[in-house]
Amino acid sequence: MSSMIQPISAEALLFMVENHLPHTQWTYGGAFRYDAALLVLVENFSKNFPLRKPFSVAGGPACKWTLDWYTERRPMSLPRFSETLEKYAALNIGVVLTFDNPFITDDMLADSYGTALVQELYRCDRVRKNSVCVASDRLALRIREICPKLMVCSHPNRLIVEQTRRTPALYNKLAEVYTNVCLHPVDAARPAIFTQLQHPEYFSVLVNDPLPRNSAVRREHLRLLADIRKDPYNADLRLHRARLIERDGWHVVDPASLRQKASCNLTHAETAALHAAGFRHFIVQGNQFRNEMTFLWDVFRCTLDFGPELSNKSALIAGSVMAMIGQAKNDMPSGLRDFQFTNYE
Repeated sequence: MSSMIQPISAEALLFMVENHLPHTQWTYGGAFRYDAALLVLVENFSKNFPLRKPFSVAGGPACKWTLDWYTERRPMSLPRFSETLEKYAALNIGVVLTFDNPFITDDMLADSYGTALVQELYRCDRVRKNSVCVASDRLALRIREICPKLMVCSHPNRLIVEQTRRTPALYNKLAEVYTNVCLHPVDAARPAIFTQLQHPEYFSVLVNDPLPRNSAVRREHLRLLADIRKDPYNADLRLHRARLIERDGWHVVDPASLRQKASCNLTHAETAALHAAGFRHFIVQGNQFRNEMTFLWDVFRCTLDFGPELSNKSALIAGSVMAMIGQAKNDMPSGLRDFQFTNYE
């Protein structure tokens, strides 16, 4: 008898998800921000819990076509961008290059860096799972000019800035234009909307949006983020943003009056209703988190079943992944890691 431990098959693990979104496809955010932790998560799930191995990861380097919620990041070099794409491809994972800035003007469409990112995404698509997700119809047209064969999806920010009333007819119309359309975070909990969509398989659901369901400043906040991207040292813009968030109560926590459905974080009952309606693609976003630990916790919270019968097993899965992050390595860390020395002789 062999003493080696054999991996558990996916079929043997079905009991872990049969009561929580079985047979679903997942996209995890955090790409190009939390890659070190995200790669550990994906590799661990691939080996030990393939039922929650994501189909793709989503994110984008800082550029004119993206937004940053907290700190303005530096642009990523194209060689490092390509290297990151190859790491995900080696795990048979697609990359959704996300351009979440909905306020794209004509002069921004010709941005050479954004164009290069799209071209490199297509060139490195060895597993044929890569796509682009945009929040601007104008940018979608530009990307189709750059790479006509690349799949283009609609970001929820596209609907957040929509000036007309959001109706099933609007969603169905967008589904004719885009490969996939992500629901507005509020509409994911509105049966009057999602039960009227003709092809739920063409739509995605964002499960962990932390903003209040009754927020009236989403559009204004995105406009501020877009303005900050253009003018990152403008202290007045950042002050305006801080006051906007405080006025809308995004970060107010009152233990005496906690309400389960105060935020757009979907409950298990709500995701179950979406699953029953035919939705199979779910997204755990990472752009609204300040660090990878909070993001990873949300991945576990959204994808695993923490019911009384399975909580110990789900905790073991989460703990095993977290224990792998930050492990000691044989190579010495160096501040020169990203530098290249060239001999000009």
